[in-house]
Amino acid sequence: MTLSSVIDADDDATEVLKVPDFRRLWAANGFRYAASEVAGFALPVTALLLLHARPLVMSLIFVCSRAGFLTVGLPAGVWIDRWRKKPVMVWADVAYAVAFGSIPVAYFLDVLTVAQLIVVALVVSMAGVFFEVAHSSVLPYVLPRRRVADGNARLQTSQTTIQAISPSVAGVVAQSIAAPVLYCFVGLCHLMSLLLVRRIHPSGDVARGRAPERKFRREIADGMGVLFKQPLLRLLLNQAAMNNIGAGIILAMLPVFLLKEIGISTWMFGLLSTLGALAGFAASLLAPRLRRRFGEIRMTLIFSALAPFAVVAAPLAGVFRGAAVPLMALAEVLIGVAIVGRSVSTAGLRARVTPNEYMGRVTAAYSVVVQGATPLGALAGGLIANHWSTGTALWAGAVAMGVPLVLLLLSPIRRHSRLPEEWEVRG
Repeated sequence: MTLSSVIDADDDATEVLKVPDFRRLWAANGFRYAASEVAGFALPVTALLLLHARPLVMSLIFVCSRAGFLTVGLPAGVWIDRWRKKPVMVWADVAYAVAFGSIPVAYFLDVLTVAQLIVVALVVSMAGVFFEVAHSSVLPYVLPRRRVADGNARLQTSQTTIQAISPSVAGVVAQSIAAPVLYCFVGLCHLMSLLLVRRIHPSGDVARGRAPERKFRREIADGMGVLFKQPLLRLLLNQAAMNNIGAGIILAMLPVFLLKEIGISTWMFGLLSTLGALAGFAASLLAPRLRRRFGEIRMTLIFSALAPFAVVAAPLAGVFRGAAVPLMALAEVLIGVAIVGRSVSTAGLRARVTPNEYMGRVTAAYSVVVQGATPLGALAGGLIANHWSTGTALWAGAVAMGVPLVLLLLSPIRRHSRLPEEWEVRG
């Protein structure tokens, strides 16, 4: 009996976690999410409080942590369309484990430097490109295309659950042990992810090789062509790119503002992240119902419109410093709802309008633009903070995140509530 026949037998009632390969992928992602959250917490604490990095250096570390798609994103999409996806994810987890594991080793040898953090951030970013593109590309081989949205929603719910736990736990633990030691846990999580991914057997995931009549640049151009010609993909691309420029500014400067300028404790820093994750978890439970009732495109527009209003509380915390913690708590909650709500609403949309043979290239091209915008924003935030102040950088981030709302209001796509049938790819 094939995977498709199992799902077709009870299409409405079948839970994607009953598919063994997806269940293993879901568990592997759980370990990766935990590793990502703990590493994301430990990095600014290590750089700021242990190595005393300046705002511009913090933005440089952040840029390196997100530079992978800018440097190898497009060729990675072509390569992954040619390769089997599973080995790519396995080797990416190996790179994660080795890179993160080097931090506690250097710390115990008393040779840890900002330069090493920058190198680790760059290596992890490169590995992340290959893992993320392969992961997105393998889902249609693990689940039928129409179930990819359900699978993505399940992954998103798990991610937000782990986000609600990991930062606070890491913050409390960091009160007793040095932040670099947390990377021991991060490396172990990636080893567990590796073991689980090795047990996945995606149906139809085979190496395609290079077609003799196709050239490398032409394959990249084909992927970019699909991305820019499809109306929904083009809108999501433009909106997300502008949104991420503002997000990059805010994400890079918030640890500097909270840990150095306001001087909150590490456990409070973790708690604020947890509040955002809890709000995101609530949104992940509510958003699928809203998506089914009102349409995935309409809810995408609504959650996207919420984002710029959510982040205004962050620069306001720089003005009203006595109320900085409550304002940041409000910002984290609203941002969590906006980001997760939009992610769940758009889950599976790209897969439904992209042919399988272009999936890797379209995913990579989309990620190059969208994720590449984040480090550019972070670099801009570091330069603004270095020249003016961290508060000015936060305001610049809030303004930048307001631009996508204008794009959405001007777009004809706002007239649709659901994905038009003529846009959807069959097979």
